[in-house]
Amino acid sequence: MTVPQWFSRNIAVAPERGRIEVDGCSIETLAWGDPARRGLLLAHGLGANAEWWVPFAPFFADEWRVGTLSFSGMGRSGWRDRYDMPTCAREMAACADALGLFDGSEKPWLVAHSMGGIAAIYLAASQVGGRFGGIVLVDSGTVPSKDRLKISPGPRTPHPGFASQAEGVARFRLRPPQGGVPGWFMEFLAEKSLYQREDGRWYWHFDPNGDANRGTEFVGALSDLLPQARCPLTFVWGEDSALMTQGAKDLNRAVAPPGTRFVEIPTAHHLLMLDQPEAFVTALRALLG
Repeated sequence: MTVPQWFSRNIAVAPERGRIEVDGCSIETLAWGDPARRGLLLAHGLGANAEWWVPFAPFFADEWRVGTLSFSGMGRSGWRDRYDMPTCAREMAACADALGLFDGSEKPWLVAHSMGGIAAIYLAASQVGGRFGGIVLVDSGTVPSKDRLKISPGPRTPHPGFASQAEGVARFRLRPPQGGVPGWFMEFLAEKSLYQREDGRWYWHFDPNGDANRGTEFVGALSDLLPQARCPLTFVWGEDSALMTQGAKDLNRAVAPPGTRFVEIPTAHHLLMLDQPEAFVTALRALLG
């Protein structure tokens, strides 16, 4: 399949690269657009990193000051002994502050996918939530216990790495598994998910013990936190999402604050920006407009 022009054009736009410190950990940041414009923060999901937003941020940079980050334990950010959602929420708020997203005449918006969306619910219910004009939760939200995906922490043994970047790219898989993502997109994501160490081998761009060190106590609190949101919420779901089942969608509709918007993208899966990128961007433009 031919790589579309929008993709080649967008990944050629070099972001501003920086770092901030949050609770003693170095956090990677990327930014696009004029700092004088209204702010838009993009937050990735579990196992991803800031680079996953590179193909999308330029769509909005003509009208917005767009920023993103790699959560601790992912991308080029530092690692922690323990990961939790309140910390991720603080990382997002600090990123928005450092990149000047609160400096415009209008409140910034936050678009957060999957795990990033869970952290965004914590942020929405905090004092910082009131500083945002709205939060778009992308295939994220509270999920009934019977529908939750199981994340195995795996053994705490060092990953041997790959002999070459090409070997790592060939081993790259999405989690949860889904089809419909073009090969050129998968190759881009795989390359941005690998880095080379001094030993010459290639490793995944995340803390290998991250899952084992990530608390799960936050899951049950989301139904209580959603009604406390201090800014408007919008849910954008994939019709065929493995995470946001019909039971999950019904639960979020029941507990979300009055006025919350709900949008479903047809035939899209959990990583809906990958299998339906044009529909995803079109929906976001309409919601942010």
